[in-house]
Amino acid sequence: MAMLEIKDLSIQFGGLRAVDGLSMKIEEGELYGLIGPNGAGKTTVFNLLTGVYRPTEGSIFLDGKDITGRTTEAVNRAGIARTFQNIRLFAELSVLDNVKTGLHNAYPYSTLTGILRLPKYYRIEKEMNDRALELLSVFGLADDAQTLASNLPYGAQRKLEIARAMATEPKLLLLDEPAAGMNPNETKELMETIHFIREKFKLTILLIEHDMKLVSGICEKLTVLNFGQELAQGKTSDVLNNPEVIKAYLGE
Repeated sequence: MAMLEIKDLSIQFGGLRAVDGLSMKIEEGELYGLIGPNGAGKTTVFNLLTGVYRPTEGSIFLDGKDITGRTTEAVNRAGIARTFQNIRLFAELSVLDNVKTGLHNAYPYSTLTGILRLPKYYRIEKEMNDRALELLSVFGLADDAQTLASNLPYGAQRKLEIARAMATEPKLLLLDEPAAGMNPNETKELMETIHFIREKFKLTILLIEHDMKLVSGICEKLTVLNFGQELAQGKTSDVLNNPEVIKAYLGE
C-alpha cells in the first residue's frame, strides 16, 4: 500500500484548470520530488493535499484512507504536515514556542485548565517543552530556544519551520521549495538534514524544488508538472534526462 496515492486529481478556477488529471503514488519511506516550471501547478497540488483547496475531481489517499476534501486540521491529524515557499513562522514568538504550536495534537488540555493553571497544565507544559527541545536539538537550534524567530538567520528559519511541522508527528512531510533563498553551503546542510530526519523519524517526504542539484542529490523519484498536467514520472535520473522535461525548462 502506498503512503500517498493521488488518482485523477483536478481543480478548476473559473476557466483555468490548474491541476488536470494528476495521478501518482509515493511509497512509504520514499523521498519524492514534484518539479516543473513556474506556474505548473506544484503548490496547488500541495494545497489540495493539505485541504486548503477542495478538488474538482479525483481522490487523495493517505496510507490507504481517503482524505479527499477534508479540512486542513483533519488532514494534519491524519498525518500530513507541510512547510511553505514563503516562510510562515510566528515571528514574535520564541523559537521554542514556535515548535510548541505544532504539538497541539499530542498534548491537549482544555481552556479552563490553562486559565486556572491546574496541575495538568504544568505537567503538559513541561512535557511540551521537553519534546520541543528534543526537536530543536535535531535541527541544531536548541541553543536558540529563547530567541525570537524573527532574529534567526534565514537558513535557521527554514529549519525551524521544518521542526514545527515535525512537531505534529506526520507520516508524510511536504516541503515547498525548502532551499529557496539559501546559499550553496546552506543548501548542502539542508540536504543532509532532510536525509537525517527521513531516517530518524521514518518519514515519507514529498518536496517541491527548483534547485536541480538538490533534487538530483536527494530525490529517488520525480513527477514533472507542466500546465497542470503530468509531463513525466519515474526515477530521478531518467526524468531529468527526458527531452520533454528539458524542453519544458529550457525551451526549444
